[in-house]
Amino acid sequence: MNTIEWDGKPITSPGVYTGIGIDEYHRQLSVSPSISSSGLRTIFAKSPLHYWDQCYLNPDREEDTVSPAFALGRAAHHLLLGEDDFAKHFLVRPDELDGKPWHGNRTECKAWSEWARKDGRTVITRTDIDAIRGMSKSLGDHPLVKAGILNGLIERSMVWKDEETGVWLKARPDAIPTDSGDFADLKTTSDITDDGLANSIGKFGYHMQAALVGMGYRALFNRPMESFSLVFVESSRPYCARVKTLRADDIALGERQIRSALKQFAHGVATGEWPGPGGFQSDAEFVSIKAWARSDAEFRLARSETA
Repeated sequence: MNTIEWDGKPITSPGVYTGIGIDEYHRQLSVSPSISSSGLRTIFAKSPLHYWDQCYLNPDREEDTVSPAFALGRAAHHLLLGEDDFAKHFLVRPDELDGKPWHGNRTECKAWSEWARKDGRTVITRTDIDAIRGMSKSLGDHPLVKAGILNGLIERSMVWKDEETGVWLKARPDAIPTDSGDFADLKTTSDITDDGLANSIGKFGYHMQAALVGMGYRALFNRPMESFSLVFVESSRPYCARVKTLRADDIALGERQIRSALKQFAHGVATGEWPGPGGFQSDAEFVSIKAWARSDAEFRLARSETA
């Protein structure tokens, strides 16, 4: 499997690239606007306007803010998958600053946080490091992880051009397998139960992410993805790990969602129109309460009317 060393210039040829940092990956990577799974999921789940509001193409976008949960997840991925240059991308927040306990509202602490942000580093805590150690042990004990489910090419970016829309697409799986078409992706979670994991897949659109990886694999390697598994690990004690393989029909649904969002992205780039969830409606719309709320109301009414 040949990879291309990125030269820092806009990409003009499809391929699997190395040397692309995660920040560069989420910016303008190709000669014309490109989009990744996270952007396509935002367009489909929310609206083109929600995507555009944070888009790298938008000169009026707000500065990125990193939530503590996202910072932990990103750091965990970096360490658990064996990526290089951890200190270049992450910084452990001190417990004390200038001889005083850390407090986010202190002027000195705010200045330190701003310096870290401008330096391009994600701030994590010592508690995060402890959690990553716990996750690492749990993952290392899982039979499928021991068997190499997360093995493959790390820190590689798949970049290709969609034939239908002409849009450049990019996907960055945790590991590109070298001896099969079986992909796996590491996910941190706060709920490792069956219902919790099923809800996470639907809420975060992981099946859409899998679909985009499959599309890239077909485009770049001319062969189908065999499977896509999610390796979940709890981000807090007891750090349980579980592996779930997505069903083929769910991935197929995800590809239909990807194609819908991709057309909306292409339209936005071509016209500058990024509508919200209501589209370009000029009249009010009817809205109905959810079935569960209606059922609950009917039940309470029946009970009160027979009392």
